[in-house]
Amino acid sequence: MTKEEAKKYKALNDILANASLTPLFQPIVSMKDQKIYGYEALIRGPSDSPLHSPINLFDAASRYGSLAELDLLCREVSIEKFGQYNLNSKLFINTIPAVLLQDDYQYGHTLDFIKRSGLKTEQIVIELTEQYPIDDYNLMRDATEHYRNMGFSIALDDLGAGYSGLRTWSELEPDFVKIDQHFIQNIHSDEQKRQFVQSMVDIAKGVNCKVISEGIEVREEYLVAQEIKIDFFQGYYFARPNLKPKRQIEKNLFSTREMVSSPSSGFARKNTLPNSLVKNLKPVRPKDQLSLVNERFQCSSETMALPVVKTDGEVVGIVWRHDIMTVCASRYGLELHGRKPVSNFMDITPVLADVSLSLSELSKRITSLDVAPHKNVYIITGNEKYLGVASMVDLLRQITDMQITTARHANPLSGLPGNVPLSEQTTGVIREGADVVVCYFDLDNFKPYNDIYGYSKGDKVLREMSKLLIKYSDEEKDFVGHVGGDDFVVLFGSLDWLQRCQDILEEFTQKLLNYYRDNHLEAKGMSAVDRQGKTNFFPLLCVSIGAVRLLDFDNIKDESDLADYASRAKSSAKKVSGHNIFQLKIAV
Repeated sequence: MTKEEAKKYKALNDILANASLTPLFQPIVSMKDQKIYGYEALIRGPSDSPLHSPINLFDAASRYGSLAELDLLCREVSIEKFGQYNLNSKLFINTIPAVLLQDDYQYGHTLDFIKRSGLKTEQIVIELTEQYPIDDYNLMRDATEHYRNMGFSIALDDLGAGYSGLRTWSELEPDFVKIDQHFIQNIHSDEQKRQFVQSMVDIAKGVNCKVISEGIEVREEYLVAQEIKIDFFQGYYFARPNLKPKRQIEKNLFSTREMVSSPSSGFARKNTLPNSLVKNLKPVRPKDQLSLVNERFQCSSETMALPVVKTDGEVVGIVWRHDIMTVCASRYGLELHGRKPVSNFMDITPVLADVSLSLSELSKRITSLDVAPHKNVYIITGNEKYLGVASMVDLLRQITDMQITTARHANPLSGLPGNVPLSEQTTGVIREGADVVVCYFDLDNFKPYNDIYGYSKGDKVLREMSKLLIKYSDEEKDFVGHVGGDDFVVLFGSLDWLQRCQDILEEFTQKLLNYYRDNHLEAKGMSAVDRQGKTNFFPLLCVSIGAVRLLDFDNIKDESDLADYASRAKSSAKKVSGHNIFQLKIAV
């Protein structure tokens, strides 16, 4: 043992012998109520000790075999000190899962601490911090269930930064998850982080789990966290950890403005359907014996569930690994139940998703259900017959990948997908032979408007157009893109596309009244310098729409073929003054 190691060893023993730890309390703020919901207890060693930092403190305890003792002491001093402040709030107490799994870990002390402090068990949240990997999830589930039975809540800390993140979430079914501060830092300027966190929030809503964002330090981070509807906030922006818990948060720290989410552009590609998530998994039959099903689970540790399907392909239920192995592991379980049909033990209400659903529809459906995190397997069907299974994690990954691709190539002015995602969507619908009408929207007389009114006003017009395109598009069937400048493209899967275009033109005409001065409205136009440097009179802004239905042309094999026909359609539309929709009917 080196001199430095000996110094830390002595400091650790002194801390444990004298209970010389100081708890600090940092508020956790409710977005909905805009007030303090609870506090996280953060431990510090003596200020003059090499173990003042919690990192050094717990590293030393791990090195010298004192983690369980230190964990219990941290809990004791935190509960005792918090009880002195007589706060009717939650107290989040950190613990390391590995500690709970130690053979010599002593349960029961926490209740004694609470009783002495005057707190209630429902005020305590056991916060699991993944500093070390969890080796035995069965034991970990038992340990957390022990605390739940006593009335405590469970939180998973640092989601996204631990060893197994999503699996731990799925296995332990926490009441709260805390998004690691890495994903919150600069989230206002990092679209990839934003989409990742949004996906976590979407999953949490579906499994009745609350989300806490850690590490909010600046207002911009708070505004984004509020916009994506995170439940609770924690960070220096609201309050630093303090010896004496802060009791109120200044009202001016909260936002009073209405947050507007970025518009959805819709989904149209084949790989945005659940069939891209299907995993072929041999189902079991309703009459199969429980012992045989148990053997399937024993042989594959990755299999979390097995569909129960009749010979004609009709899905009648699903059996869960946890449920079956619990029955079989019980005393005389196999002897009593092994020969019984698995239909006696199946869940008769599995989540079914038809292969024709879009991922966004599937996501909305799943997140609206009260599904336990460990039951995150869904059954994919086609024509009401079994096709395979999919998981929530795969769904999350697929949606996140699409959102990131779209966001990375979004038009910075409108926020709509730009050329790259639009090209991918277009290629996809051509390859599929989908019945889609491609509409090119072009703003006529936009340059002179920009010259007279300025780019700021011109940008507002473009944003107005993008909002109208979104408003009159079906996000499940249509795809809206902004290819640059005053050119927009909509891939309409909606059969009533023509009426939608007419509605866009009608409302755009009304909106234009807000963007012109009275003298220009009366004159129905204005004088401006054209591209040749000559002064000419230009009518008010209008929209030309060139439309091409893919199924009308047998020789559209790729984007370049489509571009040729689309150019003809748009040129024909622009030849007519005022708003106009021109659909190219036949190949020339």
